[in-house]
Amino acid sequence: MRHISALIIKFIMTAVIFEIVLNIMTNLTFGQILWLSVITTVLSYAIGDLLMLPLSNNTVASITDALIAFVVLYMANLWLDYTQVGIVDAIISALVLGAGEYFFHKFVHRMIFSRDMRRMRS
Repeated sequence: MRHISALIIKFIMTAVIFEIVLNIMTNLTFGQILWLSVITTVLSYAIGDLLMLPLSNNTVASITDALIAFVVLYMANLWLDYTQVGIVDAIISALVLGAGEYFFHKFVHRMIFSRDMRRMRS
């Protein structure tokens, strides 16, 4: 249940950041931004939060999440009908998301991993 809560919070954070940045810089629709948020959230939670964060540190996991966001946003040009997300748009969105991820990882570490470790010890 804690993973579901973390995923929902991460999705909301990602969607808000993407909506603000991409709405200003691109002509993506709200629906397109939501789909990009879903894809980014699932990939970055699985790779950045569940894999990289326990194996490394917050900075490495945040950079991983930012790179995932950049790749998803820039690859969106292949999925969309025409090029809508420029490289600068993807970089700015990824940097802002990476900054948010730094604080999100502190939450994830405290709420999920520390409780899992306590449960394993008992």
